[in-house]
Amino acid sequence: MLPELTIKEFLEKSASADPVPGGGSIAALSAVAAASLVEMAANLTLGKQAYAEVEEEMKAISKQASRYRDKLIQDMDNDSDAYKRVIDAFKLPGRTQEEKKCRKEAIENGLKQAALVPLSVAK
Repeated sequence: MLPELTIKEFLEKSASADPVPGGGSIAALSAVAAASLVEMAANLTLGKQAYAEVEEEMKAISKQASRYRDKLIQDMDNDSDAYKRVIDAFKLPGRTQEEKKCRKEAIENGLKQAALVPLSVAK
């Protein structure tokens, strides 16, 4: 969903009171922009006589950057999806001791899972 938004729509959504997209989605957007630039730089050398010596290396770099681009685009949504699970956990009932325990566990598990997407983006 997020990758289909225009840049302006994404930024407006980021500035809203909605908790998603959050930092992980924005980190993924920044990283995907960087991967795209790496891919572009590699592709600019392909087929050029001056860079014939490194053409195979540039093809490999371009291919790897393309894989990162695809993964990071998906991570924009993965981060928001993970955080939505945290939000849903906070909405669980907490009247009884058992409900409180289940709610607390759901929140903790959700937060752990939500941390994995930004960690993956950082790696």
